[in-house]
Amino acid sequence: AHTMMALGLLRADQARFKEAEQLVRDGLAMSRRHLPESHADEIKGTAALGLVLEDRGEYDQAIPVLREAVHLDSASGAQPTDLSAAITLLANTYFYAGRYPEADSLNRRVLGMDRAIYGPRHPNVADDLINLGAVQFQAGRYAEAAQFDAQALDIDQAWYGPEHPETASAMTILARALVAQSRNDTALVLLHRALAIQERVYGPVHPRVASALNELGHVAQSEGRLDSAAADFRRMADIYRHVYGDNHYLIGIAVSNLGGVYLDEGQPSRAEQLFREAIRRYSTALSPEHQYTAVARIKLGRALLVQHRFAEAERESRAGYEILLKEASPPADWLANARKDLAAEYDALHQPANAARFRTGT
Repeated sequence: AHTMMALGLLRADQARFKEAEQLVRDGLAMSRRHLPESHADEIKGTAALGLVLEDRGEYDQAIPVLREAVHLDSASGAQPTDLSAAITLLANTYFYAGRYPEADSLNRRVLGMDRAIYGPRHPNVADDLINLGAVQFQAGRYAEAAQFDAQALDIDQAWYGPEHPETASAMTILARALVAQSRNDTALVLLHRALAIQERVYGPVHPRVASALNELGHVAQSEGRLDSAAADFRRMADIYRHVYGDNHYLIGIAVSNLGGVYLDEGQPSRAEQLFREAIRRYSTALSPEHQYTAVARIKLGRALLVQHRFAEAERESRAGYEILLKEASPPADWLANARKDLAAEYDALHQPANAARFRTGT
C-alpha cells in the first residue's frame, strides 16, 4: 500500500493524474483494510489523495479530504512536519478554489511552523513564501508579492543550485510579479533560464513548461510582440489540453490570454469568442463567482465595447465588477479596468450619472 501511494505521487509529478488517483485510492483502501484506524499510513494516504485531487483541479473534492487529513494529524499527535505538510496542502487548495483569505491565514500559520521546524533557509520555508506571494499577487499587491518571491528564490537557489527545476519554478514565479510591475528586462532573463531548465528536466510538454510560457507571453504582449505572445499562449493551451484533458481551468487562462492578444491586434470578434470560452471553462471548473470568471467577463466587456455593442458590454463589465467587489481583497487593476469601461459604456448609453459615478470610482 505504501509503495502504491508513493508510485501514485510520482505519477502526479509526471502529470499522469488519472493513473495517480487510482494508485493512491487503491493504496489508501488497502491501508484501511489491513491497518488500525488512524494509522500513520492511512493519514499520509489521505493527504496524498487530497494532493492528487488538487493536482487534477478537483478542488471541491480535495478540500474535505485535506480537512480530514489535517484533523487526523492533529488528533493523532502526529509529527509537526506531517501536520505542516497537511495544512500546506489545504491552504493550496483553498487558494486554487479562489478562497484567498483562508489560504493566506493558513500559509502564515505554516510559515511560522516551518521556520521553527526547519530553520529559516529550508525549501519548505521557500514554498510558504511563494504561497504567500501568490495571495498578494491575486490581490494586486505586486511589490509585496515580489518581496516574498525573491526571498523564496534566494533560498531555493542556495539549497538546490541554479539549474534545478525547483529553482526554475521560483524564477518563473518571481518573474510574474516583476512583469506585473513592468520590470520586463529582469523578468525575461529569469524566464528564459527557467524555460530551458524545465524543458531539459521534464520535456516540452509539462505544466511547468506551460507556466514559463505564460509569463513569456505576457512580456511579449506588453512589448507589442503579438505574434510571439500568441505562439506562447497557443503552446501553453496545447500543453494543458494534453496533460489535463479539455476541461481544466488552466486551459481557460491560456485561452483568455490569447483573446487578449487578438484584442490588441484589433480583432475584437475573435477575442470575444475566446473570452466566452474562458468564462464557460471557469464557470464549470471553478465557479461562476470565481475571480477568474470575473476578470474574463471584464475582458469580454472590453471586446464588446470596442465593437460598439454597448448594452451587452455594460452587462458583462458590470457582472465582472460586482463579482470582484464581493472579494475581501479584489485586484485593484481589474477593478480600475472595469470602472473605466463602465464609464465609457454608460456614456455611450446616454446615462451620464452612472458614467460619472464609475469615472470617479464611487
